[in-house]
Amino acid sequence: MKLFSGPSKRVVLATLAAVCIGVAACRDSESTAPKTVPTPSGPMLDLGTAIVHVNLKTGVIDVQPAGSSAAKLPPGVSARFFGTSAQIEYILTETPNIPLGGTDREFNISAGVINLLNFAIGTNSPHTYPTFPQDTMGVYVYYTFLPYNITNTAGPCGTGTPTCNVVIDSTDGAYPFTSPTPQPYVYWKTILEGGGTNAQGPGPFETRQDSIGGIDYRRRMSFHTHGDVTDFSFGIAMAAAWVEPNESRWKVFYLGDSIPTRTSLMALNSKPDWRRFGNTGAVTITPAACVPNTGACNLTLVATSGDTIMFYRSDSLRTSQSGYIAATLSLSTLTGAEPGVFLGLKDPVKLVQMGISTGLTGFTDSTGTLLPATTFATDLGRTTYRVVKYGTDSASIFSPANSAVALMTVPYSDLPPAPPRAAGPTNYDRFFFFGNMTASVGSTAATSLWTNVNYEIGADAP
Repeated sequence: MKLFSGPSKRVVLATLAAVCIGVAACRDSESTAPKTVPTPSGPMLDLGTAIVHVNLKTGVIDVQPAGSSAAKLPPGVSARFFGTSAQIEYILTETPNIPLGGTDREFNISAGVINLLNFAIGTNSPHTYPTFPQDTMGVYVYYTFLPYNITNTAGPCGTGTPTCNVVIDSTDGAYPFTSPTPQPYVYWKTILEGGGTNAQGPGPFETRQDSIGGIDYRRRMSFHTHGDVTDFSFGIAMAAAWVEPNESRWKVFYLGDSIPTRTSLMALNSKPDWRRFGNTGAVTITPAACVPNTGACNLTLVATSGDTIMFYRSDSLRTSQSGYIAATLSLSTLTGAEPGVFLGLKDPVKLVQMGISTGLTGFTDSTGTLLPATTFATDLGRTTYRVVKYGTDSASIFSPANSAVALMTVPYSDLPPAPPRAAGPTNYDRFFFFGNMTASVGSTAATSLWTNVNYEIGADAP
């Protein structure tokens, strides 16, 4: 089968007032949705939507803003739900396709983006290029419309026709950005600097940065076409953190269906990924056959005496900012008088760390030792926790995580000092963290199962 090689298409997108995953989601009779959507690193402002039309015969990829008269929207979808402010630019280029046998083919697109805003996206942390923050929340492009408008050599294909269809074949995950149903997405672990509306590459405002001494972050979007398909369309939109002060809240969410540390830059496992502190103990996903994105999986950490298994991220939390970290977890093994399981956060001055031992739960110092007069009885029936810092006022522990009544509150001034960042290029501040640590002589074993962990900067509750 012939492989096509054709031109790329660049398009400036409009601000999205609402994004639809199904054709019934944006009809004229419905009201517009808010511009802020909950995402794995949000709330983030949505950066626009586009309709992409692929011609497999010529290799041409045509991209139009959803509000454009040239865009081929699905039946019943109204273009009036899309705004007009230019913010983002997609660069989509066809790459070699793969014959799959018979009338099947894998169609591949090399995908990149340019930030046309005047400030950075993909991080909460203010910085001056080329000096970067310690971590990045990244950039998401997700499918607002699954492949539709499908045509083959015999003409238009009916909806759901098994002998003529197109299926998304490669994604980095799925999350319910703007729909109750999780939407597949592609993720870039990068910060895109502000390029402005006249941005012209190369530059740090686009995903391809290899020509300026950086990394080529372009990702692949693949589609399995079946039945001599000649044309199809799909919709995409972007969500990304806006650097402070352009947003005031930033959230990161982790589901325990993958080990959160990266295998490589293109295999992050969790989006965004977490770093690991400590190289002993066992880490698995249980049950072995659990289904991702369902809440049925657990990151299971098994530590015996002397082990440390801590996962952390380094999105900066300023002293004056509020923040929280929350988790759903259970404990199958916990021995010793001192804590072996921890959940917490820190700012540049103070450590806010909850530790759980067999008898007591409460605030601890950086060695994992419980602080006097800050504890309460451990209850293994508790399965959700929230640890909160209220700026420079106080810190609290809640369980259940959504409770409005704290189990323990201490003044900010009574919190222990935050551990300093270690020297060396591979060491980072552990601003948000969770896991097991049994290095203390008072803790001999701990097994913890983490269903989800999420934290938010600029807020004390979801």
